[in-house]
Amino acid sequence: MKKLVIFYLLIFTAIPLFAQKWKPIKLDDSVQVSLPDGFTKKDTLGQTLFNADTPFGQILITKQPDDPTTTPDIEKVDQLKKYYDNFVNQIQTSSKGNVSDARDTLIGKLRVKDFKLVTDTGSGKQYRNIRVLHVNSATYTFQFLYKDIHESYAREESETFYNSIKIPPEATVNAQFTDPQNTTGKKPAGSTNYVLIGAIAGVILLIVIIILLRKRKKHE
Repeated sequence: MKKLVIFYLLIFTAIPLFAQKWKPIKLDDSVQVSLPDGFTKKDTLGQTLFNADTPFGQILITKQPDDPTTTPDIEKVDQLKKYYDNFVNQIQTSSKGNVSDARDTLIGKLRVKDFKLVTDTGSGKQYRNIRVLHVNSATYTFQFLYKDIHESYAREESETFYNSIKIPPEATVNAQFTDPQNTTGKKPAGSTNYVLIGAIAGVILLIVIIILLRKRKKHE
């Protein structure tokens, strides 16, 4: 009897995974990604935000265009790496979380930064798998959020999400360098902190707004 109950629990747990449909969405001419049905898109604070819920997690994508008053000059791969490293450091500082599994990797020929952020608000740990991509005068942040109790189930959803990110095959690392008219002309070490503080503050604010709206709907 116990085995039968476990069997049915596994079936009911798997149903949402098979029922939810994912479809490819073009964020713009540079990036395509697959999202579950029911995703939302908002333009606010100078950013574009995509938000979607999965059975065991939440997806957040932000696009932050380069700002000529704050974006640092990125003309070399080393400068791009510094930009990513500073981005990770600022997210860790702003969120007061712990960063792990940080690594530089590639999507096609483009360089990205992957890492995991762990935060604890008192109601349990929350994990965020994060990928940062700078290309064609914008910074894209891909996040998959889930709670520790859903970790084993959320892993497959997270992999589906990140494996769906597509870049035009002809794109090269040169597309990741900044245009002079869109930057301050300073190297990342001299100005990245300012642009990142603004961008990350916007991301965190949007996340807080989404969480509050979801809580309000539950109480209605």
